[in-house]
Amino acid sequence: MTGYYDYTLVVASFVVAVLASYSALYFGAQLANLEGGKARLWLTLGALSMGTGVWVMHFVGMQAYVMPVETSYDLTITVVSWLAAVGASGLALYIIGKERIGNVQFAIGSLFMAGGIVSMHYVGMAALQMEPGMSYDPVLFTASLAIALVASAVALLICRCLQSVDGLKGMAFQFGAALIMGVAICGMHYTGMAAMIYPDNAMPAADNLLSGDWLGAPLALVSGALIFVALVISGNDVKHRRNAELLAQAESERVERKALYDAATGLPNRASLANHLVGELAGSESDDNTFAVLYLDVANHREIPAKQAEDAMATLASAITAAIDQGVYLARYSSSSFVVIVNDPGHRKHKGMYQRLRNLPTQTEDGGVALTWRTGHSVFPNSGRNSRMLLRKAMKTAELSTLGNSSVSEQADSLDHFGPRSALPEA
Repeated sequence: MTGYYDYTLVVASFVVAVLASYSALYFGAQLANLEGGKARLWLTLGALSMGTGVWVMHFVGMQAYVMPVETSYDLTITVVSWLAAVGASGLALYIIGKERIGNVQFAIGSLFMAGGIVSMHYVGMAALQMEPGMSYDPVLFTASLAIALVASAVALLICRCLQSVDGLKGMAFQFGAALIMGVAICGMHYTGMAAMIYPDNAMPAADNLLSGDWLGAPLALVSGALIFVALVISGNDVKHRRNAELLAQAESERVERKALYDAATGLPNRASLANHLVGELAGSESDDNTFAVLYLDVANHREIPAKQAEDAMATLASAITAAIDQGVYLARYSSSSFVVIVNDPGHRKHKGMYQRLRNLPTQTEDGGVALTWRTGHSVFPNSGRNSRMLLRKAMKTAELSTLGNSSVSEQADSLDHFGPRSALPEA
């Protein structure tokens, strides 16, 4: 018995295979991030989408081969072929969804998935129940088994690789992989079709219950629509979960920022400063690795009207930020003071920064209050070997000085690389 292919249905079968493959890749990539009841729900939904898609592709491909007699199928055997497709898909997705799988599990999963696809195909072929029965070319039959095994292994491997790819890039990769899988699935199906040998007088069994054109294009359209709906529903779920994760992350960052940053100036607060000093001390195992703690305090902070105080300090924080060199650490220590941490403070590269700090604003922005600055500094390791000693030394020298006041020079640390004329170090 000879026939020919309706290429419209061949194309339809390929489209269904691609949709089924994309469904499998999509659900497989998401399963690793789910657990409990939702994971089981997605596993079931994914198995039904992929399994039904591959099963429909098979029967659309069967209808694409137009024979001299009307084809019909045994209902029970057809249902069994669908169960084989869904079962194989569910097993594949279950393996894909595991956080880690070894080579043995990967090989077993590939074999089981290939076995399910092959069983679906050849059980579906058996549903023809032709009399006399058909046979298979052994070479092409073996080739179809090999294609199914390779396609299954590649599908599992692609799914594992795509789990770490998100966004539009992930969708593009998944679609490209679905095209490859669709070619492999159709290749296996049509190789299996080519392996069939029909006796010239073969006729479908008279008691076959399934027949008619509904197994062709209508079934492909219904299946494609169902897979599309499943993908839309799952896509909305993924979107909601990602939005929830982003909100949770934003809230966590907000809480962390509130705990470690000053609300008015946006600078690190005293807690952040303490952590930074611990890090500096831990990295200063050698006495050659020095750093300075500069303490800048507005001595008459209380003279600024309460309603303007925080805005005034925010303005001063911006001025200090503009004055310091890149990479120099600045924190708000109290309502009236700031602390600057300078690594290698005696290096001449900081000379300009020290001069800029001496020229900080001397009155509030509206000109209402003249500011009195108190400044001091300490240096590791000469002034102390822990953060408390360093801060106390810097604040002590600040109590005896005002910004740019040379009369307090003797109160500053007498290190050779610091100038003797200011409480701020000079390079």
